[in-house]
Amino acid sequence: MKRLLCLLAAGAAPALASASDLDIRIESGGQTNITVSPGQTISFEVIGELTDASSEGLALFSIDLSLPGATLTPVSTPATAAMMNFAAPLGMTNPAGFGGTQDGAGLKQVGGMQNTFKNSFAPQPSGTVIPGIAQLGSPEVLAQGSFNAPTVSGNYSLSASNVLANVIRAGETGAPTWLCDAAGVGSVAGLDVNVESLSQSPSSLSLSAGGTVTFSLDGGLMSAGDIYFLVGSASGTSPGFVIDGLLIDLNYDSFTTYLITHPNAAPYSGTMGVLDGFGLGSASLSPAAGAAPSLAGATLHHAFVVMEPNGVVSLASNATSLDLLP
Repeated sequence: MKRLLCLLAAGAAPALASASDLDIRIESGGQTNITVSPGQTISFEVIGELTDASSEGLALFSIDLSLPGATLTPVSTPATAAMMNFAAPLGMTNPAGFGGTQDGAGLKQVGGMQNTFKNSFAPQPSGTVIPGIAQLGSPEVLAQGSFNAPTVSGNYSLSASNVLANVIRAGETGAPTWLCDAAGVGSVAGLDVNVESLSQSPSSLSLSAGGTVTFSLDGGLMSAGDIYFLVGSASGTSPGFVIDGLLIDLNYDSFTTYLITHPNAAPYSGTMGVLDGFGLGSASLSPAAGAAPSLAGATLHHAFVVMEPNGVVSLASNATSLDLLP
């Protein structure tokens, strides 16, 4: 399938030195760096823009998409007038269609081409070429899709690779066809996805004054109704320890053992419980004023794990940091 688009891209016309490059960036809600909950459904857009005005705009594009830790499904069929010309029946794609071919957890060859050769002998493609697409200063949303975020806390990237593009040669009128040139590959920027299931406020606590630290747990909908445990460490986060194949970003020490064997014991509350129907939960730490002054200067880290009914730990959160002040 890839060979078809490659042949079309290479065979339309020899590349000219003045042909534009195609810049690609992936965004979600206008952002290139997002923080989400495990398993959260995220919408994204692939945006393309040519680097100069030496052509009459985009004629063909194809990209591969991947996101470690998640399975991508084909992107949506274009709904805008310009991009509809890149998908059947107006445009031409590989047999799997504009949305791309699922290849393991990724997508191959998202995209298509306009009817630049002015097909008249077959039912498809049947569109009329639209010049000016993705020109410099007028970025175009080339593709839209969605994915479920990875279920393990961490930093991920939805990235594009194997970018292929053609542009309509400057001065073309479509008589008898639209001659095209291969575009180069410009900058390619992915979408950074930070999966966090545990947040904490505040990040420090005065032992002399006392107060309350609140932990907000978000295990995602897939963890709704499951048991959770908030655990901690007084000795850092690396290298951590492993439960049921999941890395817990805490170094196991006596503090870890204490929280596991004394769930919900003061000055903590809510360290063990059941996540609600949305996979949410909360816990807190509320030491009395003047408590444990010898701990001043220490840093505690916390994380939570989710246990399924069969006893298997299915989720490990990110770790938060709490500085204990005098």
